[in-house]
Amino acid sequence: MDKILEASDYIKKNIGKVDKRPHFHFTPEIGWMNDPNGFSFFKGSYHLFYQHNPYDVVWNNIHWGHATTTDFIRWSYQPTALANDKSYDANGCFSGSAIEKDGKLYLMYTGHIDPNLNGIKAEEQIRQYQCIAVSEDGISFAKHENNPVIAEQELPEGYLICDFRDPKVWQEGDMYYCVLAVRNTNRRGEILMFSSSDLIEWTFASSIYQSKPEDNLLLECPDYFKVDGKDVLLFSTMPCDPQYKGDISHKTSYAIGKLVYGQGRFFVESEGLLDYGSNFYAPQTTEGEFGERLLIGWMQKWTQAAPPEGMLFNGMMSLPRELSVRGNQLIQRPVKHIQSYFAAAITLEEVSLLQDEILPLPEGDMGHIHVEIADEKGQFMIELRKSGNQAVRVLVDRRCGKLELSSDYGDEQPVALELSRLGTVELDIYMDLYSVELFLNNGEKVWTTTSYEKQGRGLSISAASACSIAQIVYAPFLLEQTEQLAGQAE
Repeated sequence: MDKILEASDYIKKNIGKVDKRPHFHFTPEIGWMNDPNGFSFFKGSYHLFYQHNPYDVVWNNIHWGHATTTDFIRWSYQPTALANDKSYDANGCFSGSAIEKDGKLYLMYTGHIDPNLNGIKAEEQIRQYQCIAVSEDGISFAKHENNPVIAEQELPEGYLICDFRDPKVWQEGDMYYCVLAVRNTNRRGEILMFSSSDLIEWTFASSIYQSKPEDNLLLECPDYFKVDGKDVLLFSTMPCDPQYKGDISHKTSYAIGKLVYGQGRFFVESEGLLDYGSNFYAPQTTEGEFGERLLIGWMQKWTQAAPPEGMLFNGMMSLPRELSVRGNQLIQRPVKHIQSYFAAAITLEEVSLLQDEILPLPEGDMGHIHVEIADEKGQFMIELRKSGNQAVRVLVDRRCGKLELSSDYGDEQPVALELSRLGTVELDIYMDLYSVELFLNNGEKVWTTTSYEKQGRGLSISAASACSIAQIVYAPFLLEQTEQLAGQAE
């Protein structure tokens, strides 16, 4: 049977068994999901493709799943877009991106070949090739007859074809460009740029960004875009040296600067972390319907514990975020599309708490909490998803100028962020069934945590010292899961 039809048939037969989905975060129909791919706006809808194993809740047998939306809450599942059914992608259709050309949607992805995928790995046998698939309607895709379009002959000496993946494509003038993650023979990660006039014949341009020599980190899922007059690179790091002894947490970073095509270099002006949690990886951006720059990321980590027995999906996407540049920082805010799905149930103004006083809020497992703090000396704790002694905790300490974030669910490590001691501080917290996303000061910093463990519904604010809170708003999510998925494709 055709592999795409086989996957679609399996999904159709088993999707009815899936329950306990999050309320407003995207999940696959069934099975495993990791990186977002091909994030794009085409023919009036946003298209989200994703790394997908429809047959199990573990990574393997990677296809491209596909869904569409107009508001990032109500999603329509589409047929599987790509399956690993060619000699050049026999062991997986790995990550890539999308671009519109001549009214058609082009997917550029990595074809993975690994004869020992389920046995002992041998680097010299692994091949990662860049491939093209094309669609007239954005639903059914045909792989190009000239695949692979970037292979060994296009990759210069000094780079390893076994770690060469994740093309992100864009157009500049009459030319098309893509950036790719690669490992060099010194086990150092780099981001390479290639150019093409037609998306089919590609030429190596340059190495535009390199990891630090002491890090030996692969710069996965690179992304390049322009926003607010600045050029921005995104990349997600993972160790690419078996002897690496440094921090092995998978983080996503950004670099703001200028890409000079003539010199083939990205000149960095500032750098930072995109998310301070350990459950955010491999994000991808697209230009929105109105020219805004939108981002969505895989809201999980590779070392996350398996989902509970009986849960038939594994993997969630973050809330889509709108990007901007403020000073030397990349700012992220939840997209405006979703705000109408939250309705303020409680608004408290000028709340004064005595030392050790606890302010209970309505129990819940889904909603938006907005807190404004003008008090420059107070210390208080927000506890979410509380059950007994377990909770997700947000400690605000204006006197010491810090924000401490922790979770008793999963294996999330505590994080301490610097907090201004002057002026008003704003927190926006989005709580869903298995996740919490926190945005500090309208997106200056973001922290994401997830866990599939059973969590409580308790919500409260407690004062470690006398303090005042300018505003507290609690807005539950309005839709039930059945409504959210009502438009899914058959």
